[in-house]
Amino acid sequence: MRRGGSAGSACSDELFRAVRFSPGEEGRTALAGRKTFSILFDLDDTLIHCNKYFDEVIERFASYMMEWFGEYGLTKQEVKEKQLELDLAGIAKEGFTAERFPESFAETYDYFCRKTGRPCPPAERAIALELGYSVYDSDFELYPGVVDTLFRLQAEGHTLSLFTGGVARIQKSKVEKVNLGPFFEDRIHVARHKNAEALDAILTENGFDRSMTWMVGNSLRTDIAPALECGIGAIYIPPLSNWAYDMTDLPKLEPSERFLALDSIGDVPDALAKFR
Repeated sequence: MRRGGSAGSACSDELFRAVRFSPGEEGRTALAGRKTFSILFDLDDTLIHCNKYFDEVIERFASYMMEWFGEYGLTKQEVKEKQLELDLAGIAKEGFTAERFPESFAETYDYFCRKTGRPCPPAERAIALELGYSVYDSDFELYPGVVDTLFRLQAEGHTLSLFTGGVARIQKSKVEKVNLGPFFEDRIHVARHKNAEALDAILTENGFDRSMTWMVGNSLRTDIAPALECGIGAIYIPPLSNWAYDMTDLPKLEPSERFLALDSIGDVPDALAKFR
């Protein structure tokens, strides 16, 4: 999970087929009597690529810092480590705000200004901030198999929702840009602090049957741990690229009826079919 491009015409064509699908009389008969679930999906690095865009912007920031501070012996690794430290500290205090990631660039710049004693013109700090905000303009793209997976789950009668962290405006904009809105409609839940308390409130306020609800996500910290704490099923799908914040220590978990670890999003329908 991380904090908000068009997916292209191929995605639009697939989605057009998906939203017009009707199982017909035979399909409805086959589906009758089978269990259906409420399935909450994470967004960032579960359904769409996200971390790689943040990593690209961090790399560009580190390059700027080398131009400004290279003569003081600063390395890119030092810049990245300090940016991560300040970013995580801010998230722990403020949650997932739109300003947090850009501010971590400005805070990193300020830190090395103080450390080196180098004169630091305001224009450079403004560049760092602007670069941080530019990540929200990235052309976010879907993970492979997402549309087919959501299409199948929807066709099988499951209710699909999103539970994501960040700013509602940014997260909903991502959903619109990759054309996933018809799958989730008004069931998009965005939490500034994505934790068990936020998930519990969503489950309670929206009347979810916890025995029939699953959370699907890539983050041990913000998807899997909260789901298990709230008494719903959890499906962990490792991301293609990791972010330190998403990692946390969990008790040793063995696959069970309430916890599954899968290789990809495309494995979800068959995994849940075993419980129907």
